[in-house]
Amino acid sequence: MGESGMGLRLEMRVDKSEDCSHSMRMAIVDHSTVLEASADVVWAAVKTPAAFRKVTRGILSLPVIRTRTEEWREGETIVGWVFLFGLLPFSRHHLHVARVDDSSRTLSSREFGGLITVWNHDIQIKPIDAVSCRYRDRIETRAGIFTPMIVVYAKWFSRMRQHRWRALAKSLGK
Repeated sequence: MGESGMGLRLEMRVDKSEDCSHSMRMAIVDHSTVLEASADVVWAAVKTPAAFRKVTRGILSLPVIRTRTEEWREGETIVGWVFLFGLLPFSRHHLHVARVDDSSRTLSSREFGGLITVWNHDIQIKPIDAVSCRYRDRIETRAGIFTPMIVVYAKWFSRMRQHRWRALAKSLGK
């Protein structure tokens, strides 16, 4: 695991069912869940800071967007303090909205701050049928020697978010 002479990053996945792959430089956490709401309804919510605040409540807070009502805009960058569990100042965080693609229902952010040098987060919504969809979080992260610790957090964070998305989707679908 490392880089070849041609500048390619090689990653190894130990087990095909494993939800995290590791390399010396990067780790990827990839989780998905089924939501009981249409893809269009969930996608509309994904694009809002209000939904972000609901699914991250108590896990982290980003006060700079506390009162924001407008949707995320592709190309914008938000800079502000992140507080873990709403209390512990973690880092001055940079969140760049790299992609908001309505046709593929994909929102991608490129983030960094504190220990985390890379936190690339892709959210994708795929329709299953008229009343349900698949929500996917894919997080690619790098934090030097702290990467394993950040991977543990990323796994927990994505599972908590998806649990909350399932609850939120039930209310959105009505």
